[in-house]
Amino acid sequence: MIWYNFFIQIWLIFNFLTTIFCLYQVVIALAGLHKDKKFAPSTKKRRFAAIIAARNEEAVIENLIESLKRQNYPRDLFDIIVVADNCTDNTAKIAEKAGAIVYERFNKAKVGKGFVLQFAFKKIFEERDIYDAFCIFDADKVVDRNFFNEMNKAIDAGYEVAQGYRDMKNPYDSWVAGGHSLFYWMENRFFNSARSLLGLSATINGTGFMVTSDLIKEIGYNTVTCTEDIEFTIQSVLSGRCVGWVPDAKVYDEQPVVLSQSMRQRLRWTNGLIQCFWRYIGPLSKKVIDRPDWVSIDLFMYLMSFPAMIFGMLSAVMSFFFVFFRIFDPMGNLINFFFLGVGTFIGFWLIGLLTLITENKLTKDMITSVLAYPIFNILWVAIYVMCLFKKKVEWKPIIHMRNISITDIESKSKV
Repeated sequence: MIWYNFFIQIWLIFNFLTTIFCLYQVVIALAGLHKDKKFAPSTKKRRFAAIIAARNEEAVIENLIESLKRQNYPRDLFDIIVVADNCTDNTAKIAEKAGAIVYERFNKAKVGKGFVLQFAFKKIFEERDIYDAFCIFDADKVVDRNFFNEMNKAIDAGYEVAQGYRDMKNPYDSWVAGGHSLFYWMENRFFNSARSLLGLSATINGTGFMVTSDLIKEIGYNTVTCTEDIEFTIQSVLSGRCVGWVPDAKVYDEQPVVLSQSMRQRLRWTNGLIQCFWRYIGPLSKKVIDRPDWVSIDLFMYLMSFPAMIFGMLSAVMSFFFVFFRIFDPMGNLINFFFLGVGTFIGFWLIGLLTLITENKLTKDMITSVLAYPIFNILWVAIYVMCLFKKKVEWKPIIHMRNISITDIESKSKV
């Protein structure tokens, strides 16, 4: 039958494309098993501005400012700038009292961190054009003492944009927080570190990254998607840059504790990735064709994670269709599904354990999170399905469950 052969061919194509994408990512990730490269000591101290985008963050903003003031870097060579964006609480007052320069922004028509950073750069270049580079932070983070020193080394190494190591403040609070922690630790090791070792571009993770003043003046910060970090990564690569990876520049992040917060946050990420796909797959494809280089090709493959997920989902649906209508051997198909499910769980467990081992995070407190890690990842399928029907996702803040300072983190690391 014609329809039968047609569906079989489509199914095989979906499987082939998904397999190629997965194999590519696995091969790249293997490089992450090697140790990170260290930067040479810096020869010149540059002037930095830490820019903090904050909306109603009175509960945590002081902790971040205090961690920045404790940097092992000359205090006269960096400023702390807080952009209080549409705040209705005391964020601005607390930040100013803690020693930050505060800009207040009120614009409910253009909402999102990309617009906040555009506002900040414009304000700085008009009033305080004295900085060599900027370090960008979300308000609920705290920063390691050596952050500016390490980013200064990255500039010496030739990077105009670089991402620091995203560590966690609360990985043991729940299996959801643990799942997010595993996800970021895995991204640190098997995505950013692996690509850096291969001479490819890391990706900006939204917080704890550095960009030079010259690069902003050249290409701007013209992001409009939900994931301005991915978008700026693409813009940087299209301009011929490569995002550096600075593993010793650590920033500590607060993760969602309950599943509803996690799903909402990941829904926004996925929606932003889809926006970036449609907005940049054309320009990136053109660059790969006209002026091919491995950095652009790799970023092209990263954007292809959206269609790869869709192909994988369609392949799974068609496989269920074959079982239901008894195409091929129904019992054999059921057995294959069973082993595929078991293999998926075992695979995610092994990835979780390998991540904890390579990142030196293996503790008994992470057992529950590792066991639940397959569920955490399988939920991405539901998130992609939701994104196909929900085009607009509003940003909502993570409810801060605990107030964790850099002193708390440093004291735990000494135990």
